[in-house]
Amino acid sequence: MATSITVRADISVGAFDGPLTAYVERSTSATGPWKRIGIVQLTGGRGYFYDNTAPLDTPVWYRFVYLNLAGVETVSGFMVGPVTLDSDGTIILSDPNRPWADIEFSLCASAEALMTQACNPGGAEFVWSRFDGRTQRASVGLFDRLDSQTPADVYGRRKSWDSGARLLTKTLAARDRVDDLFTAGGPLYLRAPAVYGIRDVTIQPQDLADDYLTEAIDQRWPHRIWSFGYTVVDDVLAVQQGTDCANWCAIETFPTFADLTATGQTFGAIAAGETVCPGTSGDGYGLGPYGDGPYGDGG
Repeated sequence: MATSITVRADISVGAFDGPLTAYVERSTSATGPWKRIGIVQLTGGRGYFYDNTAPLDTPVWYRFVYLNLAGVETVSGFMVGPVTLDSDGTIILSDPNRPWADIEFSLCASAEALMTQACNPGGAEFVWSRFDGRTQRASVGLFDRLDSQTPADVYGRRKSWDSGARLLTKTLAARDRVDDLFTAGGPLYLRAPAVYGIRDVTIQPQDLADDYLTEAIDQRWPHRIWSFGYTVVDDVLAVQQGTDCANWCAIETFPTFADLTATGQTFGAIAAGETVCPGTSGDGYGLGPYGDGPYGDGG
């Protein structure tokens, strides 16, 4: 399944050449309330935003807010929606700033099911083993008072929660994908099926550890068990780096502009996704209902 909704921004402002950026806001209703979720880069008033924090199985709408010539925030008349990102019972870990790094994990309902997945050469490369227990940390300070049997008690609202998770990857390529997702070091967005009773949250992962399945296993096997702790934190205002096919990381392959053009590539080809995914990406915006790719409607 797709892990994000591709949102097209099209801001027409008449004689004004158009803003270079706009805020993206999302709501579960066409009339609000609106939540600001990111910033979209615009060229000629048009741009695309990949919403990889959208709630699953829920219709959503998008609107765009830009600064006019007077520097005042203005709501564009262009709106997108309703759009629904359908789930298929998997768990999704996303980096709001790097949507190309998203990973979808299949599930194991028991230890036996996990062992079956691990021993099966086919099936999903990414498997979610389990959630750890939760701890809601106190926000409190106790200060001894002279000649008193009890301390002074200063307290505030309890923290959301700390927890952890265990994952399984079955190939070296899958191991590298997990490294890619976690390597930036920032917050990730966690979405899980409702049956787990875990609301969609932004988490800050802590140390990431991986190990072989058992001490006795042939270490040439590519399987890895991963574990990490995390703390629930505030949501991210996403300023995205691109998608799997369309991202500026491809420029690192070319030390100079001359090196780029010598291969027949252009900045336009990189932005369109043709450099990274030749012949498969269309305009680079094919992972949603408004793109020209395999999941788009050509809009």
